Amino acid sequence: MLVSDGVAEVLGVLLGDGCVSRYLSQGRARFAVAFTGSTSEYSYYEDFVKPTLESSFKVKGYLYLRKDNTTRFHIFAAELAIQLISLGIPVGKKVDAAIPPCVIQSGKVIPFIRGIYHAEGSIYRRYSKRYNTHVRVYDNLLTLQIRMKLRTLMHQINDELIRLGIVTNRLTERDGVYTLRITRQSMIQKFFEIIKPRFKTAPRFANL
Repeated sequence: MLVSDGVAEVLGVLLGDGCVSRYLSQGRARFAVAFTGSTSEYSYYEDFVKPTLESSFKVKGYLYLRKDNTTRFHIFAAELAIQLISLGIPVGKKVDAAIPPCVIQSGKVIPFIRGIYHAEGSIYRRYSKRYNTHVRVYDNLLTLQIRMKLRTLMHQINDELIRLGIVTNRLTERDGVYTLRITRQSMIQKFFEIIKPRFKTAPRFANL
């Protein structure tokens, strides 16, 4: 199956902030596709994720804010869940995952990484801590970071960024969590130029 830029991006968000679940209700197997994001991501779900999924897969979802300060987007549609599973999305709690073959076959790795970054990425000003009560923030130096527990996926993303000419720091692992960082300022700028995130951008790169 060939996928569009939009679907590839949503698949990235799903592997980062969502899941496909299977459960029993009244003796019948049922499926749900669920996303959980921060309240700051509500407009992203409202303007992009929800309409992209609904128009691409002909389903209807429910988007709402919870009292625990999260954005929730749920779709109760077995057909959608089964199709996502066929595309390579794991069912239930994700122990590991890879870039879906349809994304690679369609040449849509860049929008897929955009979705991963929206779900699990951050951009912040670099800091150092000399001692417990001292934190020095470098206003002119940024760090871009992606963190996930999905080993195969993180190694693939790191490899793909390098293939795109974006030099990353060494991919690290601690307590089962993999961290990919980019600290070279020219490479952070190149990341924004190529990946083109819709949000989580630094002010100095906002117009790229």
